[in-house]
Amino acid sequence: MDDSEDTYCCMNECPPGVKWIEHLPESREWFKRNLGRHVEGYHLLDEDGRVVGHIYYALSEKALLPFEVEPNVAFIYCTEILRASMHKGYGKLMFDYMKTDLKKQGYKGMLVDATDFQEYMHHEHFSKQGFKTILEHGPFKLMYFPLNQTAVKAKPVEINYEPSKDKVEVTLFKIFFCPVAVCMHHAIKRIAQSFGDQVKIVEIEPTQKTIRRIGTTDPLINGKLKLLGPTSEEDIKKAIQEEIDKPKQ
Repeated sequence: MDDSEDTYCCMNECPPGVKWIEHLPESREWFKRNLGRHVEGYHLLDEDGRVVGHIYYALSEKALLPFEVEPNVAFIYCTEILRASMHKGYGKLMFDYMKTDLKKQGYKGMLVDATDFQEYMHHEHFSKQGFKTILEHGPFKLMYFPLNQTAVKAKPVEINYEPSKDKVEVTLFKIFFCPVAVCMHHAIKRIAQSFGDQVKIVEIEPTQKTIRRIGTTDPLINGKLKLLGPTSEEDIKKAIQEEIDKPKQ
């Protein structure tokens, strides 16, 4: 797929007043730079040629995700069907095409780290497509669909990061794959800056090696995973302030 200007059809349904869509250009630029390296994908078009769905993924050897996975497995980053196109069989059509295409290419199978959140990558959507849970961790279910191999070895990497000792450290990973994540990146950075010299901001250009060593691509506060997904500015401030207020060891 090379139609990167049509990526992220989900932003066409961005709720009013939400700033995610403002960061769409940054995500599209990231997508262009990394297409064929750290991201691949499929777009589903309607009768008028408009993108109404997508599946974005990466080969396990190239995926920017905190997992140890054997080679030649497709790891799904995200999927989307626009609301107006739901319940028309489009999801099955899109996944059936992907399954057939990747099987022909010799992929062992497909993995996805599905969630318990109804709004995003819910595990039931993948169960309907034949994925089976192979491991549960927190609110996530690592699920697998076999193509040319019945099972694969895969596991999440534990978070292992030593933050700065002199100040509260806010650690940000510059993966701009998702407009929502880009929006949160900038919001967290701006709020962290408002604390002045009480906070140290560290931005990391992620590589597969770095991500697997640290064990996450989500923002860390003093080495802790305190924020997950879209988060209010109030919650960001609270999470940072909690670490500032803790007695020094």
